[in-house]
Amino acid sequence: MTATAQSDATLATDDAWFRPYFLVDDKLRVSGWPDVTARTLERPAERTLGRHCWETMESWGCTGSCHNQNAGLFGTGMCSRLPVGNGQRGWIVWLNPDRIVRSDPGSATLEGLLVRGALTHWVATQPLNSILDAIRHACGAADCELFLLEGQREEVVLRGCVGADREAFLQRTRMPLGQGYPGKIIQTCQPLCTSSLQEDDRFLRDAVKHSGIQTIIGVPLLDGAHPMGYLGVAWKQGSIPLGWALHLVEGIQSLLIEAARHAARPHAPSLPQCVLRCFGPLELEHDNRRMAQDAFPRRKALDLLRHLVLARGAPLQRDVLVERLWPDAHWYAGVNRLHVTINALRSTLATILPQHRGTLITQRHGNYRLDIDALGPIDAFVFSDAIDAARTRLRENNPDAAIRFLEQALPLYRGELFADAEDIAFEPHRQYFRLRYREGLRMLVDLYLHEGRTETALEALFEARERADVESDLQDLIARCGDDSMAPRMPGAR
Repeated sequence: MTATAQSDATLATDDAWFRPYFLVDDKLRVSGWPDVTARTLERPAERTLGRHCWETMESWGCTGSCHNQNAGLFGTGMCSRLPVGNGQRGWIVWLNPDRIVRSDPGSATLEGLLVRGALTHWVATQPLNSILDAIRHACGAADCELFLLEGQREEVVLRGCVGADREAFLQRTRMPLGQGYPGKIIQTCQPLCTSSLQEDDRFLRDAVKHSGIQTIIGVPLLDGAHPMGYLGVAWKQGSIPLGWALHLVEGIQSLLIEAARHAARPHAPSLPQCVLRCFGPLELEHDNRRMAQDAFPRRKALDLLRHLVLARGAPLQRDVLVERLWPDAHWYAGVNRLHVTINALRSTLATILPQHRGTLITQRHGNYRLDIDALGPIDAFVFSDAIDAARTRLRENNPDAAIRFLEQALPLYRGELFADAEDIAFEPHRQYFRLRYREGLRMLVDLYLHEGRTETALEALFEARERADVESDLQDLIARCGDDSMAPRMPGAR
């Protein structure tokens, strides 16, 4: 099933999928072998009962890697293992999703209930990410994430993410309501899923698509009748039955409600955030104090910060950074310079964000990533997201909301991106944001004119002249208004 089938109503009743499972005791010996599992695997109970689980699954490639490990939660790559619950000792073991087969109607729904029952008592004492990890393993998935509504209910924010591709999912941690999978699912209170993620334009994080994720299921979290968040579960395989995934995740999402309520509650005041401004000269403030650029001992540290910021939380390869910062240097010399510059940047940022000293800039497998959430809202991304949100509101025939987003976005553009940077590598980004500004300005002016607010449209254009070349927009406005009497009121108009 492809992305085009996501809204297919038949998905809601497509729960005739069975993932084989069995029971083991606290020594990992098979203690229960359901008839449906015996039929599916063509292996009668008498051949399995009393044997260690890895002996039972040896013919399917199980290496018994858990033999010398504590028999705790989650199991191995071959299975998902959850506690039986209800005060009993032992575990329920599910095989990987590769073993899912067609079965009786209701099988997937029953599995969701079994997983939820197994985890109910355990999750009550666990932090949010541990709960997400349990859900991820229970589904045999690669990754799991949680977004919640925040602020004036116009933005969704990532509150938890676990899995092998976590860094890719962190590419965007905030989205306007209605944007991307999280924003759309929370806004509509309807699930979305696909087994062809690379072809789904509604999923906005390219880093996730490049990571190899093929199947994703997202369901809304509801507090009563009110949307509060989104739970997403992702697999590398494209063969995951979407009906099974939907019913399983919907069956267990209620485990997250209380943890999500706790995550959404106001907590003790946090340490003052940074304010990072990319439009105009780069500015970094903390606790209402501006950090001078000479606080950075190396000029390249500022360029490095700029490149990491523009990646928006996605990892950048070491070789890419070396090429951008020292294009003429020998590779080994460039790597050494990068190492020194990274340490210098870390030390400088640690003076204002000591609580993030070890996590602000991380390195993994030769990739470097900046935790942009620790820096607080960044004007360039707030600006771009607001223009995207305005376009979405226009498609939804909600011009008033579009105007609000545009009126929020346009004043953020104080001038060219990183206007003080000499490196020409930033020019494509400058051009991108320059065009986005003109796009947003034209949308806002058109909306004002549609409402008969010509004077307001003129004021918006006059103010824009301080930030960008909009003379052609001014002349275009005169032509569309058909009123030459406006010309004398416009500086520089002929």
